Amino acid sequence: MFFLYVIALIIIFLLALILLAPIAVAFDVNGGLSGVRSNVSLKWMFLSYSFSGKPDEKEVPVTNDTSLKEESLPKGDSSKGDFSKGDSSKKDFSKKDSSKEDTDHPLKNTYEMARKGYAIKGQFLHLMKGLLFQLQIRDLAFDLTYGLPDPADTGMLCGYLHTLASIVRGRARRFSYSLYPVFMEEAFDVHLSGSIRFRIGSFIPPLLMFIFNVKVLKTGWWFAKNRYSSS
Repeated sequence: MFFLYVIALIIIFLLALILLAPIAVAFDVNGGLSGVRSNVSLKWMFLSYSFSGKPDEKEVPVTNDTSLKEESLPKGDSSKGDFSKGDSSKKDFSKKDSSKEDTDHPLKNTYEMARKGYAIKGQFLHLMKGLLFQLQIRDLAFDLTYGLPDPADTGMLCGYLHTLASIVRGRARRFSYSLYPVFMEEAFDVHLSGSIRFRIGSFIPPLLMFIFNVKVLKTGWWFAKNRYSSS
């Protein structure tokens, strides 16, 4: 019995360390339409770890479609009529698949989903504000040039980003940012650098308040029900 008490105390002590020990993060992120490069270092008590991420550069092999079609034909079969028939059957099959995909959309009422998601905008902003209040932002620099396919979406994102920036400004010791929306074309260029400190346990109360909010629960149940009925 004494051995079990010791194991329980050790587990509680480790959980307390994980939840309450501060974690320091320093980061430098640069990205664009071609990919994102990042350098991040973590420090937790006497442990430290750093890693970097770079966009994958994969060469796509160039193949000749005609050679592939010739290789796919069985040897000794030089008749082109069978091959054309196969192509026509494939076309018919693809038409059937495309017509089926056009009629069987898993999320039919997009407007209703957007309206449901917009209804919990206040709860979501309250969650983001609660999470940001748990961060100790020492310094932060953020420069972003962005443009979405729909100019209306770009304008909505601009409003959200400025709201988020006003919240961060009150929490950071040093904070500088610039936002450049592009409405005529798709664009993405970001530079983000800074250092923060946080405790994992401090994120639990705002997350629980968001998850168990009545309006959030109703919206989550609506999304789950519609997703299950559409599948």
